[in-house]
Amino acid sequence: MVLVDTVSGSLCTASGKWQWGQTIWMLVASNEAAVRGQICVEFLGVFRNESIRSRYEEKLRAYPFLETTREAYELAARLLAAHSRLGAGDAIIAATAITSDALLWTDDRDFHELAPHGLRLYM
Repeated sequence: MVLVDTVSGSLCTASGKWQWGQTIWMLVASNEAAVRGQICVEFLGVFRNESIRSRYEEKLRAYPFLETTREAYELAARLLAAHSRLGAGDAIIAATAITSDALLWTDDRDFHELAPHGLRLYM
């Protein structure tokens, strides 16, 4: 399973990044891409036009949804305490990927320092 971070999802809508979008939809088609609540909110929240946002809401329904467990929240707190550059939202995303045994697809380099904690990145 590959957890798709907000940054990666946003890049898929940018011009010139069609390869990313193609790869994500291939993962979706094979039921290997997932999102979590915060990622949905961050991604959809950038679309001020309701009809555009609705279209993307519909597309996101194709993704499996990873729930964040109590274990993941506790791990997120430890990650946040250990890594000052990491924001709370990113700590939760990383912890959800780790505890779900999912790869994380992100373009955010701050996640690279979390490999020693078990975070695996999809490149």
